[in-house]
Amino acid sequence: MINGKKIVALCTYRIHEAQEFSFVSELGKLLKKNDCYLFIYALNSEIGITNDTSPEAELFDLIPYDKVDVVVIMNEKIKARKVCQSIIDNASSNNVPIIVIDGEFENVSMVRYDYSNGFENVVRHIIEYHKVKRPHFMAGHINNPFSDERIEIFKKVLKENNIPFDNSMISYGDFWAIPCRNATLDLLKKDELPDSIICANDIMAINVCDVLTEAGINVPNDIIVSGFDGIDEAFLSTPGITTAICDYTELAHTVCESIFDVFSGSNTTTRWIEPLFIPNESCGCPRKELHKKPTVSELNNLFYHHEDEIHVYQNIISKVMIGKDTLQCIYYLKANHANYALVIIEKSCFDLENNFFYDNVEKGDKLVVFDPYTENYTPYPYDPKTFIPHLDEIMKSGEPLIFNSLVYMDKCCGFVCYAYPRTMLIDYNQTANLTNCFEMSIGGYVLTKHQKYLRDKLSKMYETDALTGLYNRLAFLSKIDKKLNSTDCIGKDINIILLDLNGLKQINDTLGHMSGDKAIKAVATSLKESCPPTAMCVRTGGDEMIALIIGECDTNSILPKIESKLNDFSNELGFKVSASIGTSSLKYDGGKETISKAIGLADERMYEMKRSFKNRVK
Repeated sequence: MINGKKIVALCTYRIHEAQEFSFVSELGKLLKKNDCYLFIYALNSEIGITNDTSPEAELFDLIPYDKVDVVVIMNEKIKARKVCQSIIDNASSNNVPIIVIDGEFENVSMVRYDYSNGFENVVRHIIEYHKVKRPHFMAGHINNPFSDERIEIFKKVLKENNIPFDNSMISYGDFWAIPCRNATLDLLKKDELPDSIICANDIMAINVCDVLTEAGINVPNDIIVSGFDGIDEAFLSTPGITTAICDYTELAHTVCESIFDVFSGSNTTTRWIEPLFIPNESCGCPRKELHKKPTVSELNNLFYHHEDEIHVYQNIISKVMIGKDTLQCIYYLKANHANYALVIIEKSCFDLENNFFYDNVEKGDKLVVFDPYTENYTPYPYDPKTFIPHLDEIMKSGEPLIFNSLVYMDKCCGFVCYAYPRTMLIDYNQTANLTNCFEMSIGGYVLTKHQKYLRDKLSKMYETDALTGLYNRLAFLSKIDKKLNSTDCIGKDINIILLDLNGLKQINDTLGHMSGDKAIKAVATSLKESCPPTAMCVRTGGDEMIALIIGECDTNSILPKIESKLNDFSNELGFKVSASIGTSSLKYDGGKETISKAIGLADERMYEMKRSFKNRVK
């Protein structure tokens, strides 16, 4: 419970689809009237089709069981029993009651479509009313429980009507368009065609009709076809599909009744809904125009809106991937399309040293990167105790919250919470594409920045001296050329400081080469840290370094700093580190000989000091 309102957590799939939207919108209205609040945890892919381990399922880990009063699971939508069982286990361990739609689990309340009777009505209509003799069944996935149940019903009705069954009477269309079309094409290669094709769902029935028509076979005159589940497209297609409607508005009312059963203490009730059989043109019956006009208008609106959005999102993703910094990228997304989206991602996504998607980076702290309730574009720490930021303000509307997980390169990097001020299909339809835009933008940005980081790191390795960290000679010459080719250097001072370590051979001979390396590094560090940040420092030889400073500079004031740092290093290392130093300063007239002349002059002065040092040593 939050702010005195009971919380219902709905675990489902693709809320932007027309049927699913009709269910969640009606359920949201009913709960709002009863002073309850709906949290929707929506997958955008059927994770159970291929496996039960999709990172998108991490979405359900977001459910706040300490605040939720009941969890509703749409088992047939998620299609992954392990995932559903995990949600049930987590809810049970927190004493949160569970309602499962279209699935059998222990110790839960259930709301179930009577698919068995609903589908049997369709099969009996085709076989008994239309008196077909050579029926064929287009099943779903092999070993899918819904498909297997419908196969058994098909066999049962055949047996009761004295029609022999054999396995050649079944094809598998996997509940979807392309495999169904391929299965239908294989069916057309047989010597004798069936007189009817009974499909396990409407999508397959629509595609069977399409393939048959393309082959010059008339539906229903040559072959009659039926579907099941009553999607809107079944009534828009030509011919209209004979089907049975699973009324999602009725489902919402039934689920709401079960929710209030749970609130009153009845935790293991079962309620049934029987699909409504509707004969149509595909079996030779009169056409049924169910919801046609509003549906066509709505689909057209969504189609053109979808087309526009795709172009916009592609443009945004491109801008984000080449964005100069994080704030600029957040602006691209937030300013245009994240008006109702709170986006929270792993903080480690911004760690350039370890790539979140490539490396085995542990998940930890998160950042709120898009917050529509503030004008600030700067990400800030996410506090999991608050569940989501601004929750009290968001809940004032009474409209459902929608949660999607963010998955890129098969790794969940965060989640997004949509808080729309109204329940409209055009908004809900946007969630899947917008979530994908966030995923592609964030993932692309992280990879692009990491690649740039690696390129810069590699470039630095090639242009810097490994021991001292100063530029090597080639990098120094390249950068000097680029710098001096700009006209703003003409007339400015070219200042040179040249250092040469004193007594390197003696240090190597008496203390070893490691001590010699330490002495070289000490001289380089003293030079770098004593010069202004604009100085270009280079190790030109074994123990010789140069600093070039363009513009006004008092080199004489730098020398005492170098001497002081060398004394500090001498005390730290336990042996004397000193350097001979030469300086020069000339006006740059545009000719490269100015640099050579300045270095030569500094070199002469450095060697004067070097000779003096050697005489003192002797």
